[in-house]
Amino acid sequence: MIKKAILMFAALLLIVPVVACRPPAAEEIKIGAVMDITGALSGIGSLIRDGAVLAVNEINEAGGIKGKPVKLIVEDGATDATQGLEAVKKLVEVHGCKVIVGPMISPAVMATGPYVAERGVVIVSPSSTAPSIADQDWRPFVLRTCPSDALQGEAVCQLILEGNYKKVAIFVMDNAYGVGIEEIAKERLADKTEIVATIRYDPAKLDYLTELEIVKGKNPDAVIHVGFGDDGQIVYKQALEVGLDTAQWVAVEGVYAEATLEMAEAAEFMSKAVIGTRLTPPEGLAAFEEFAAAYEAEFGVAPGVYADTCYDATKLVALAIEKAGYDGVKIKDALREVGKNYAGASGTITFNEIGDRTSGDFEVWKVVKEAGKYKYERVKVISL
Repeated sequence: MIKKAILMFAALLLIVPVVACRPPAAEEIKIGAVMDITGALSGIGSLIRDGAVLAVNEINEAGGIKGKPVKLIVEDGATDATQGLEAVKKLVEVHGCKVIVGPMISPAVMATGPYVAERGVVIVSPSSTAPSIADQDWRPFVLRTCPSDALQGEAVCQLILEGNYKKVAIFVMDNAYGVGIEEIAKERLADKTEIVATIRYDPAKLDYLTELEIVKGKNPDAVIHVGFGDDGQIVYKQALEVGLDTAQWVAVEGVYAEATLEMAEAAEFMSKAVIGTRLTPPEGLAAFEEFAAAYEAEFGVAPGVYADTCYDATKLVALAIEKAGYDGVKIKDALREVGKNYAGASGTITFNEIGDRTSGDFEVWKVVKEAGKYKYERVKVISL
């Protein structure tokens, strides 16, 4: 027995040095992400998230950041301002993230801005477009790889003016996204057309017959609409019921999702009456084509709206960490340096002094029915 014990102890002594000589696991670099996997934007939230997933996969395949692997930690913002803030808090306080891609929606960015600025954490949103974000004192810690709706609102108004519509109704969600487009439209269209109605609706209500009857009573030539997928379906279904398909509706990218077309009545109305705008990469951009091919190879679907800006946001964050180290304040400053004429999948990105993208191309889209199925189709591109 004594001999057996000595042999076992000797064997352990041989094992210990081997274990001790193993190189320690590389320290992970955490990048948080707040994506709307559920809620009104669930139809596009996972597609946008996968832009970040693809970027991190490519970064790690190339050796990580200075030899350290990147870990993407995703929390669900649920298309809600309060949930978006709670998701950011979890990433910061539980996971220790110093930089976050997202939140997706402008109300969540507005709710989150003061919190991240106080804690020296940086957020880069790929899709929060409200112009009101530009004026906040916490902006040094908040950047956007999508253009402000100051640009998209201009594209919408161009379509109204090109159509020579004389009586226009504005029908928008009562949040920073909807109100932002409304204010731009009012300013841009002043003295050029008559605004016959301005209605802000609750996107959670999901019954808009009363509001739509008011719009119908004003007999508009065109309706500017800002919504998300869930409420957009109901708006279009009920607009068909009350006969508002005689007006030209001009929508924005919040309703642009395959899920919106899943309700037959909504899809029928859209094919009859709706055109819209959405951010798009410049036509023929090689960087986008490479991104799109890699995205489809990885996930089996084509990238949707803002998947490319999310991919670019993640790549820019990685460049900033490589330049400045894992410190929120330093990352904030480095992002403005690496974000100068950055050749991204979504086009060339340059941040202005407050952290907004300075240019963008907007696709004009419509809905068509082919072989019994509704789909989106490009009409033209407006460069701003």
